[in-house]
Amino acid sequence: MITPNKVKTLALTSMLALSGCVGVDDYEKKVSEASGLRKDLDISRTRIASLRRTIDDIKKQIGDSRLENEELAQSLTMSRRHGQKLESRLADTRTRLSFQNQEGKAAQKESSVLKSALEKSRGREQTFEKSLAGLRQKLDRFEDRLRLQEQLKKDLAAQFSKESPSGIVTISRRGENVVITLSSAILFSSGSARIRPSGKKHLKKISRIFQRYLNREIQVQGHTDNIPISDRLIERWESNWELSSSRATRILRFLVEVGNINPKRISAAAMGEFRPIANNSTKGGKKKNRRIDIVLFPPSS
Repeated sequence: MITPNKVKTLALTSMLALSGCVGVDDYEKKVSEASGLRKDLDISRTRIASLRRTIDDIKKQIGDSRLENEELAQSLTMSRRHGQKLESRLADTRTRLSFQNQEGKAAQKESSVLKSALEKSRGREQTFEKSLAGLRQKLDRFEDRLRLQEQLKKDLAAQFSKESPSGIVTISRRGENVVITLSSAILFSSGSARIRPSGKKHLKKISRIFQRYLNREIQVQGHTDNIPISDRLIERWESNWELSSSRATRILRFLVEVGNINPKRISAAAMGEFRPIANNSTKGGKKKNRRIDIVLFPPSS
């Protein structure tokens, strides 16, 4: 199909050929210019089409804005009518009050009482709001503490992942606190409070981890099973309380003196046989109950 552009090109070619005054190079240059002009024309048409679409979008937005303005105008008209009704009712009330002076005084007194009651109610409401804001802040702090403790638990669990399956070291959460439980078997010989070399290795590792959590209070708790102190040890330990106390204190001193834990943030407690985590009627249960718990409390700030 021969387009108008092709006709123009053929005509121009014929004229140039007949005239014989235009060279091939000039002809190709003219053809190239014509091609460039056609491309510019196509680009312009594309831009015009895009501008038309943009204009259509703007017209649509203007239409939507007009509709919104009409709705707002209707709302304003209704609000004005409502205001006029209220003004009319207020005028009627003032008229009645002017004719009923005595009743007006009574109404003023009642209004004063109601106003006083309203102010008291607002005062109580503000107090409740302050209390609620305080409770929300406490809840936020509590959630932050729990979140930090959970992160601490995950960190400790990762550090002792090799020891956990054997039960030598276990990590747990008790309420807000994170607890590192060490079996007495790796820390002490039977009836002794002297720390074994295998136990010192784990305590050094724990000390290094604690250096990353300097804002937490620590408590070392000594636990035993319910077997009474034997006759050969009775002169040294009167009961399981003394044994658990000595073991907890020995662990505390090791963490402070060897592990460089700040003594101001660590304490020891003797629990004896009275905080079991397993049944003392079985051998395995007694073994679990003979332990040292190192409790990390939530951050102080």
